[in-house]
Amino acid sequence: MREQTTTEPFVVRRTGLGTTTSILYLGGLLVALEVLLTLVCVVVALVRDEPVRGPLEAVWLSWSGMPLIFAIGLPILVLVGAITTTESRSESDSDDVLLCIDSERVYLGGDQPQTLPWDQVHGICRVERPEVDTVDTEGTESWSQHLIVITHPDSELTGSTKSWGPSRLWPGTFEVMGKPLDFDALAEAVKRHAPHIPVTDRGRVPE
Repeated sequence: MREQTTTEPFVVRRTGLGTTTSILYLGGLLVALEVLLTLVCVVVALVRDEPVRGPLEAVWLSWSGMPLIFAIGLPILVLVGAITTTESRSESDSDDVLLCIDSERVYLGGDQPQTLPWDQVHGICRVERPEVDTVDTEGTESWSQHLIVITHPDSELTGSTKSWGPSRLWPGTFEVMGKPLDFDALAEAVKRHAPHIPVTDRGRVPE
């Protein structure tokens, strides 16, 4: 049992509000609030013995009817999104995978997914790159963290980290309500699946 736990892949998925599931939940919540608002308008009108049409028109036909258009269109979008998500999950579960490490390779997700077998990897590192045009009025630079899969020996690395190998923004750093990947967890996963691959934190590297 312990051997099976040790050899299972290390997977980092997209979290927070960036996932398809969370967007569907948010859309479903908005639909529920729309229904609740409609019921409240109806109940208030009945209690006051007033026509129901008046408050409903005041709520849904304001701003040139935009709330009504939104209320009609959102449930349809949520339904289509739920169907699409269900179908895509039955075909593939990799859309929200940002990083996967197992005994055979390292997988980088994102807009352009890449898979690198361990025999092509010379190391994995975290670096901080300066962000372009982000110097504030006090002259302070902003830096962003990146995960790099190094595909060259250290002796062949140039001054630009962009040529070291495939890189991604550090998983989870820029996700809304997301949790950044823990560096120690990454190092432990690589040590477990590919102990010959060094994992380093190289800090700030000017480009």
